[in-house]
Parts: sequence; C-alpha cells; structure tokens
Amino acid sequence: MPTGLRALDLGTSCAQQHKVGKVKVLKVDAIREDFPPLQRYEWPPAYPCETFSPELDAFLQLPAAEQRAQLVAKRRDPERHGAFVNDALGAIYGYVYGYHDSPLYLRTDDTLEGLLLRAKVELERELLDFLRPEPAPDGLSLEEGCAYLRAFVAENPGVTHTLFDFLRDRAHRSAFKEFLRLEVMRNEVVDDEVAFLVIGLQGSMKKVATSNLWDECGNGRLDRFHTYWLRRLLNHTMDWDGIRDYRKDSAPWFCRITSNSFNRVLTRPGYKYQAYGHFLVTEGWVLPHFERIVAGLRRIELHDPDVEVYFTAHINIDPHHTAEMLAGMQNQQPALGKPEVAEIIRGAHAAVAAGIKMFDRTERYLSRMA
Repeated sequence: MPTGLRALDLGTSCAQQHKVGKVKVLKVDAIREDFPPLQRYEWPPAYPCETFSPELDAFLQLPAAEQRAQLVAKRRDPERHGAFVNDALGAIYGYVYGYHDSPLYLRTDDTLEGLLLRAKVELERELLDFLRPEPAPDGLSLEEGCAYLRAFVAENPGVTHTLFDFLRDRAHRSAFKEFLRLEVMRNEVVDDEVAFLVIGLQGSMKKVATSNLWDECGNGRLDRFHTYWLRRLLNHTMDWDGIRDYRKDSAPWFCRITSNSFNRVLTRPGYKYQAYGHFLVTEGWVLPHFERIVAGLRRIELHDPDVEVYFTAHINIDPHHTAEMLAGMQNQQPALGKPEVAEIIRGAHAAVAAGIKMFDRTERYLSRMA
C-alpha cells in the first residue's frame, strides 16, 4: 500500500476531516462510519425502466424536420404539448445524468444515444418557445449588469407568486401532501445539477458554485446532503413506494418545468453563463417561498422536523449563496464583458419564465384538490 494511503487508513478519529500537510481532506474512517439509515434507498426514488415511452420512441425515429413539424402541430393542444415536451426532456436528462431509471443505465447504444441527443436539441428549442422569457437588455457593463440582477433577483414576479400564499393560508392537508411530492421531484437531483453548473466556470464564479455544491453535499456528511433531507421527508410521510408509483403513473407534467429549464442551459456548453443566471434566480426565491411553506406546514400541523428540515435549513443557507453568486460575478477575473453579462441575464429571465409557468399550473392543480 502506498505510504500516503496507509497514513490515511490508520486514522481513528470520528471527525469528518483532517489535514494532510496544510490541506483538509475527508478522513477514511469518517467515510466508513458514515451510514445514515435512509441512505439504503436508491435515489432518485424511481423504478428502473427498460424502455422509453412509445410516444418518445416514435419521436426519436423521425427526421429533424418532421420532429419540428410534429412539435408545432402539438401546440394546438397546450396541455398535450407541454406534457410531451417536458416528459420527454425529463427522460432524456435522466439518460444524461446516468440514473438508474434510464433505459441506458450501465449500457451504451451509439445509435439510440445519437437519436436522443438530436431530439434533445429540438425539444429544448421547443421548451424555450414554450417559456417565452422576456428579452435581456444588451450592452450592460459588469457593474450595470450586477445592479440589474441584484434588483431583478429581489423583485421578479416569481418572488411573490400567489401559490405560496395559497400554501401558507388555505391549502388543505391533502393538497399540501401532494405539493410535497411535487417538491421532492423538483429538487431531487439538485446536487447533480449544481455539479454541472461548476463545469466550464473559472475563478470566483467557479469558487462560489463549488461552495454551493459542497453545501449541497452536506459539507462531507451524508446525513447533511440536501437530498438526504428529502429522504427524511419521504420517510416521515411513508411515501417511498407511493412516490415511485406516482412518478410512473400520475405525476403532473408541469412539476418538471423549472428543472427542465435549468437542465436545458446546464447541458449545453454554449449556455454556461445562462445556467449561472438561472440558478441565481432560483436561489433568490428560496427565502420568500420556503418561509411561506413552513408557515403552511405549521398551520396544518405537519411540522415534524423530518418534514420541515429541507425548508428551514434552506431559509438560513440560500440567501448567503445568492449573495455569494452576485459577488462571484462582480469580482470575476478576467472581468466579464458585456456578452457574458447579457447571457447571465438571459438565464435569469428564463428561470422566471419557467417558474411562473410551473407555479401557475401548480396553484390551479392544488386549488382543485382543495
């Protein structure tokens, strides 16, 4: 065994980190001993899948021009159109991330993967047309762009959306439990999404994205992973099997809109600055949204720590990450030029457009349940 590995292997402290020279690293013993009980469940909580849906499979076989024509034709029925675009993109992003519910889990297929990537481009173009975000102002300097984004993050229409007033004040218990399922599905892979955000950034912007990723990953402790808090929520509501069936049979398509919008920019290298702006907006939503969610949970007496922890912890964490991201952009070296600033703003506008589309539909859906 190499000397360095032997030295690490002999550590006996339960502390999560120690120093090798002047560098903090995870202790091997801490890795061995880090077995929180809910880690035994597969994540994301979904059944394995051997095939794509018949509708997506048929779409994959079409030439690009026919795919575009089919998507245009589907616009005549907005619900059918939205469902197909968002469900198809959700399946494709599951493939991109290598999750166990993808038909390509642990295998490759050159022909099928080529078809998936070609369809991904067409579907993402259609998603952008579906969202129709507001145009970004061009020609802003870095200082002007940071001032614009600071105000936009604080005051965009998603901040005060009435969905969260409904959850705080009026949603019945059954509607709130449905919302929690949607919230798990919306946030279940955010650590991997933030990992994609890190790619291609440099300097201060990479520093703050990495800080966010380390936080998403529990600062080195599995029971503090933000996705582990979602595991606790599912466990308390006894919903492990329920959410798998729900995802397969009845989850509404619109719960994927914001995640799909984020992945549209995360997985295209040319949109890396748009991804930064997209995430900046959604981080800024956390405090005003989650405060109202927690108030609603307490109103309906569903306020066990296992249910609340995902929301209460983020209320404290995410305002700091929002400030970090603005500072990372403002202090980036070499300094961002006007084209990069415009791209970040485009991503921020796309996030708001996606959020409004999803929040509107979610509020109508839950109101009918109430």
